[in-house]
Amino acid sequence: MSDFGTNPPVPPNAYPANDQLPGVPAPVYGSGAVPSPDERTMAMLAELLQLFSWMIGPLIIFLVKRDSAFVRFHAFQAMLWQLVMTMFSIVFFVVVVALTLATPRSGGAHSPVSVLFLMGFYAVFGLFSVANIVIAIYFAVKANGGAWASYPVIGRIARSILGLASATR
Repeated sequence: MSDFGTNPPVPPNAYPANDQLPGVPAPVYGSGAVPSPDERTMAMLAELLQLFSWMIGPLIIFLVKRDSAFVRFHAFQAMLWQLVMTMFSIVFFVVVVALTLATPRSGGAHSPVSVLFLMGFYAVFGLFSVANIVIAIYFAVKANGGAWASYPVIGRIARSILGLASATR
């Protein structure tokens, strides 16, 4: 015989106001509370807006939601990531210009080897651009799920600058 239907119904106010389910451990970072749906949405927007507004969107969200460690963490990570991508783009541009100016020309045109090299360099830059999109979407989904997911190196830097405790897991 099955126990199906023998448990009493759960009253509507049985769960805490911060959406933390009983028996689910609180996150390690920030205030210890599970982020509210509003915080999750704002963190997701901070991660996604970096694709369309560079650092401006995450910066606005970072400044508007100063009271939420969760939102600040995700917005600051997005800003740091865009800073890294900007530095990469500048270095890429300088290298391409240097290679273009340094390659010898035969009869007024660049040699086929240098053209192939530059095309390969542009392909690598394109892969970094695709990776930027994938990373932003991945962390937006994680933020919307309430996870304190952090970029590999940038997350540690963001936690230390923001003064958040580090993870034990």
